Amino acid sequence: MSETLRDACTPIGIQKWHWYNVINDLIKQGGLKEENIQWSFRDPGLFLYKGKPFFMSWVKNQFLLVSKEKDDEGFKELVEALTKVVEYRPFCRYVEPESGLTTYEWDKIDPEGRYKELEGDKKDLAKLQFDLS
Repeated sequence: MSETLRDACTPIGIQKWHWYNVINDLIKQGGLKEENIQWSFRDPGLFLYKGKPFFMSWVKNQFLLVSKEKDDEGFKELVEALTKVVEYRPFCRYVEPESGLTTYEWDKIDPEGRYKELEGDKKDLAKLQFDLS
């Protein structure tokens, strides 16, 4: 992924993962088909995979959050592709009680600590295997 990061205008030293690079990396590194992944021009955090929307928030080598309406086979493909690109695995999955969105979280710094934070808030929290190598 690092080859597609670009320096952001502010704050100094922060790098951006532009939408077109996210898509390119998911195709080239993650193995997704080009016709299946798109960016929504309406909302900068919204992408489409196989025509279904998902939201993504990310900071390099720290965390990644991906949310989608249903945890279907397409979402699992997307999660695997993102895992290949960021090079570490998600540590948990949960469903937001208010929106019903399913979210996967990756945390490279302190997944155990983040899991403990989530335990009190999330009713449908599932711990996934850690792989931070």
